[in-house]
Order: sequence, then structure tokens, then C-alpha cells
Amino acid sequence: MTLAPAGAEDMAAVPTAARPRILFFGTIRPYKGFDLLIGACLALWREGLDFELAVAGKPFMDIAPLLDHVRTQGFGDRLVTELGFLTEPRLDAHLRKADIIAFPYRDIDSSGAFLSALHYGKAMIASRVGMFTALPEDAALLCPPEDEGALSQALRGLLVDPARRARFGARAAAMANAMGTWDDAARATLSVYERVRDA
Repeated sequence: MTLAPAGAEDMAAVPTAARPRILFFGTIRPYKGFDLLIGACLALWREGLDFELAVAGKPFMDIAPLLDHVRTQGFGDRLVTELGFLTEPRLDAHLRKADIIAFPYRDIDSSGAFLSALHYGKAMIASRVGMFTALPEDAALLCPPEDEGALSQALRGLLVDPARRARFGARAAAMANAMGTWDDAARATLSVYERVRDA
């Protein structure tokens, strides 16, 4: 599930990170836990951690109060926002410029956004729900769902330790490589059909 690559214009449109950057991308819906991520980030900023939060995607809920709260708390300069429908190349630019990709979902079966993000070799953090519970060990850092404190603690560990981020990023890339291609999936599916037919 690779995205179309960003060109020079899309890369220039996404600010280059001045500090470690957490990315939340894709459609923004209540079950995706964006409010939990905002709460966790605010706690870490108040502790003095220096990082950015990028939000890239189309909201299907009112997130203005959450973003306004970040600004009124004095951390508006740590936000990078691009809200609305984004093309694949623009999302590709955001993913390339992120250091950590967050999936703080309350509930999920599967996630196309996660499968797309694997290819970027970035540290990923996710709630222990749905498909995330079946991930290979250490492919992503998992935390309990709807637990803002646990999310904050997990993010802290990645933000303060670049080597840890790199290790989780390498594991994500390895998982993407191990999954193979759509052609591999097609061949495996045909093989199952043929075995059933022959039986």
C-alpha cells in the first residue's frame, strides 16, 4: 500500500521539522483518538519536551477546540496543520518529514493508513486494538487504548531517545518488506483456490 511519491512542490509545501515530529494523518474521526493524542502531547510539552505535532488530513469531527486549546496553552508554534483532503503525494511528503507516526485509536479492525506508513521506516505508536494486537513483536510500540497517560509515557520514550526511534523504524521497514507485494498476495490466493479445487 505505497503512496504516490511527492514531487518538489509537495515537499516544499510541508515544513521541514525543526525538532522531532509526531505525525497524525488521514481522516480524523472520533474513534481515532486524536483528542487523546492532543492530551498526551500537552502533558509532554508542559514537562518541557521539545517536539512538534503535525496533523495532516480531513476532519470528520470538530477539532478546532482541541487545536485552539494547544494554542491557548502557549504551544501553537509546535503545531503543523494541513486540514482537508490531501493527495497521496502530499501525504507522502508529510510521512517523509515525520519522525514518529501515531495511531492512538480507540477501536479498529484494520488500518490502511498504518500499512501505508510501514514503508517509511519511521517509529510507530499504536493502541493495542484490532490488527495492531497481531503485529510482529516490536513492529510498533503498543499502548492500552483510551489511556492518555500510557500514550504520553510511550511517546516520551521515543522522543527522548533517537536510537530507540531508529530501532522501531527499522522494524517497521522490515515488516513492510516481509509482507511482500500485491503480486505475492495474488499468487498465494490463487494457490489456495487451486488446492481447494483439486481437493
